[in-house]
Amino acid sequence: MNANLLAIVNRIVAEQGEGILADAKRLFPFFSDYAKNEHKEERTAFGRCIEIGAYQALRNTRSIDERRRVKAGLTDQLHSKTGIDRQHCVDALDMLEAVLFKPVQQASPPPPSQTNAPVTQIRAQTEKAKSISVKTIIFGIAGALGAGLGELVSYFSNFQFDGSSSFGRILNIAIWAAFLGLGISIGLLIAQGIYLKKKPVLQSLIVTAIIGVLIGAIAGGVAQAVFNFTQQISATVMFISRIVCWGIMGCGVGWGVSIFVPNFPKNRALAAGFLGGLIGGTVYSLIGVDNAVGSFIGVMALGFFIGLTISYIEEALREAWLTVIWGKNETKTITLGQKPIIFGSSREADIYLANEAPVKATVQIENSKVVMYDKTANQRRELQNGNQVNLGRVSFVVNTKKQ
Repeated sequence: MNANLLAIVNRIVAEQGEGILADAKRLFPFFSDYAKNEHKEERTAFGRCIEIGAYQALRNTRSIDERRRVKAGLTDQLHSKTGIDRQHCVDALDMLEAVLFKPVQQASPPPPSQTNAPVTQIRAQTEKAKSISVKTIIFGIAGALGAGLGELVSYFSNFQFDGSSSFGRILNIAIWAAFLGLGISIGLLIAQGIYLKKKPVLQSLIVTAIIGVLIGAIAGGVAQAVFNFTQQISATVMFISRIVCWGIMGCGVGWGVSIFVPNFPKNRALAAGFLGGLIGGTVYSLIGVDNAVGSFIGVMALGFFIGLTISYIEEALREAWLTVIWGKNETKTITLGQKPIIFGSSREADIYLANEAPVKATVQIENSKVVMYDKTANQRRELQNGNQVNLGRVSFVVNTKKQ
């Protein structure tokens, strides 16, 4: 039996009540989120045993011998219906039994201060903390595609000044970098919209585009000016200074991202963008940009690491967030803070709900507490970690790092 998976099921039951084991539709979003790093077939086996009504069958038994007979029958049923390995079926039912009859079958564990967590559990928790989310991967890909598009537009537009002078070369690199900054910024804005299933607001598009162009141009111009100066000093100084300039571009992109990603502090976004720019700039410089192909690959690496790092830091350092549930296995997360997260049909809604009130509900942090305002019922409600709220088409679960 998978001890980590058992601990996860116990956690879900503690948060949501035992009745959730009789409702596969309610259980699956939590299970797919909390147990996403566990063995796939073990997760599937447990989920299917819930679907066939194993909870009620075991709960209705009156003795250990009767449970043993019921489990044997459920194992046969589960194996024949799904084709899942028989041992995984047995383990899933053993786990369900352990959750339901834990007070009878197991002695109470010692207090946390008197025991150490199993090595496997510690490893699983560490891996989950280090795992890169789907959103972060989407941001990385969007940054790469945006940078690649900016490179292509710059290449085919052939908009250049006379490069025989130092000033002309600075202008040319500034224009080129402006296209890159524009592409990366717009790419990340579109990625955020795709992730949260909403269309980007025109105002955000305009502001993001302006920031991307300006910061890209500044970073590119400064980079070329520094290059002109440092190439007379040493190759090492030139290499480092150019990477720092890519970090400056990342700062600008991070600043733009903080405008359309809710509750992403600007100072944190600037730092994340700078770090992503440093990493991407290093990769760009190491790849070599002596030809068009090398330059294209380099700028895509730059955009990828800027987008990836910005999203990763935004998720890693947040203190509270919502897991929004659209369907059986479709969940997205959004960070909580002082800025209200809006559920509704308005253009400003963070979670767009068609055919609903413009603002159906808002959720935010007030005095270190998660608070929901139900606008349709004109009610205020304080939420705790693990609380689930149903808003019709979607529901959400509250997550906080402070228990």
